[in-house]
Amino acid sequence: KRALRRRRKLEKETKQLIKQEELKRLHKAQAVQRQLEELEERQRALEISGVELERELRGEADSGTKDETQMLHEWYELVLEKNKLMRYESELLIIAQELELEDHQSRLEQKLREKMAIDGKSK
Repeated sequence: KRALRRRRKLEKETKQLIKQEELKRLHKAQAVQRQLEELEERQRALEISGVELERELRGEADSGTKDETQMLHEWYELVLEKNKLMRYESELLIIAQELELEDHQSRLEQKLREKMAIDGKSK
């Protein structure tokens, strides 16, 4: 009886730990998704600014009081910011892939535990 109780208690604790890990991964995945959406918005805004600035540099749009040097400086800043956002996006995508792999590993471990729990005759 004691061994059975200990085994059930251990199984219950294991299930709780698994559930906690799944929730942590879920929260992290949701945070990554939100960050990716925010990143996409910022990239769109940068793209729009870049297009306007390129038009001004080509003389297609009214540049107002800006001189060419100032516009080139702004354009380089936009390019640097866009590259920074692209690197950050790559990092977020790697984190998302890690989460997917961790989830897959967890499911495989659960299947293994279920198979190991089957008595010898059924195996």
